[in-house]
Amino acid sequence: MNILYISSGNPTFVRKDILLLSKQNNVKSLLSPWNTVNTPINFIRQFIYLIPRLKKIDVIIVMFAGYWSVIPALFGKIFNKKVFIILGGTDCVSYPEFNYGSLRKPLLKSAIYYSIKNATCLLPVHESLIDFTNSYYDNSKQGIKNHFKSIKTDIKTVYNGYNPRVSLDTIEKSIRKPNSFITVALVNSKIRLILKGIDLILDSAREFPNASFTIIGIAETIKSQLEIPSNVIIHPPMSSELLAEKYLQSEFVIQPSISEGFPNALCEAMSFGCIPIVSPVGAMPTITENIGFTVKNRSTEELSSVIKNALNLTNDEKVNLRFLSHSKIVNNFSENERISKLEQIIEEYKYK
Repeated sequence: MNILYISSGNPTFVRKDILLLSKQNNVKSLLSPWNTVNTPINFIRQFIYLIPRLKKIDVIIVMFAGYWSVIPALFGKIFNKKVFIILGGTDCVSYPEFNYGSLRKPLLKSAIYYSIKNATCLLPVHESLIDFTNSYYDNSKQGIKNHFKSIKTDIKTVYNGYNPRVSLDTIEKSIRKPNSFITVALVNSKIRLILKGIDLILDSAREFPNASFTIIGIAETIKSQLEIPSNVIIHPPMSSELLAEKYLQSEFVIQPSISEGFPNALCEAMSFGCIPIVSPVGAMPTITENIGFTVKNRSTEELSSVIKNALNLTNDEKVNLRFLSHSKIVNNFSENERISKLEQIIEEYKYK
């Protein structure tokens, strides 16, 4: 099958999808960055790219809904091509009070509405992107069914998938720093600092001087504006090899985000044996079910209470949870299962 994979960037999870789909299909990609400045010219470039190639394309897959999904959705309708839009998170939510979520912008919201209305099928990475009440933050109604009540497009959930880089034996032999916590999040603005709950982590860390907190992914411009406790170490983004070492040295992973889709950093940390501490948003309750700890509401007091409970675990309890974390990712969220489901859905719609 001839597949065109479109994305507004070239992140690891996009490259992985393309690589795995290419094993059974002929996959071409159009991975162009879109921003406010280049959007008009990108519409023209996308139009020029698609017109001569449409005849040879059977299926178009678009990673996330946005301006870049409008022309594929339009051409799919006109030329009877199957268009599948993967919904990832920010394209399904609106939090105007701290400027997060694509749906808070009227023009972008219109582009997303047109795209998902005219797509063949929508592929959210988790059910919460369809309909979700954020009890952790503000009790707001999120998900495409709440923002676009008239949408009748077919929806089929396809979870993200992973290929753990270490075995259970490696995790068993790993030497973890006692009372160590790790957080991995790309933070290049104050918005993302709040979104990922880094402010809460910094506040809570002050209450636990005998614990260590490592935060990876903070831009230097943001780091310079923070009051960092002595037991917190902040790093800029790092290579996957160095990140693997940090995971294997840490006992817990903290992700108290306000909004998530299917967080890759959490799944990767768990695959390395980190015990999760998460907020109940997006896919995180599904990923961490019966494992680790949940921060029920967004407050320093609640996060500190959960951290205290984590620190009270016995060594045997930690070892057991470490194995459960790794096994949960291996047994439930494999990359082969994700691609298999994607291909099954594409095949299902082939002659519709």
